[in-house]
Amino acid sequence: MPIVTSIEILNMKAKKLLEGKSNVIQSISFKVNASDGVYSKQLTGTQSLTFDSNNFIEWADTTEFKDKVIEWTKPYSDELIAACVSDVTELAKEEDETLEFTE
Repeated sequence: MPIVTSIEILNMKAKKLLEGKSNVIQSISFKVNASDGVYSKQLTGTQSLTFDSNNFIEWADTTEFKDKVIEWTKPYSDELIAACVSDVTELAKEEDETLEFTE
């Protein structure tokens, strides 16, 4: 069975006002998950951001902005997903087996 992965944004810490910009996100807390339908593994992480007024994206409660925030968690979230996938793969290998006599 294939391993399915996901990233969930838990929360974001932001400055209300910084250099004339509102809701400047400074860190993102997130959870990653990997599951094969039987086994699953979750890890959490926090990604710090550096403010750049020239590339600032205004906060919006939209799917598109959420997708952008998920991009900002990379490559750290990718590392955590890889660790989760590895753990799920190992758990599946360690599964007990059923032995039966054929005679």
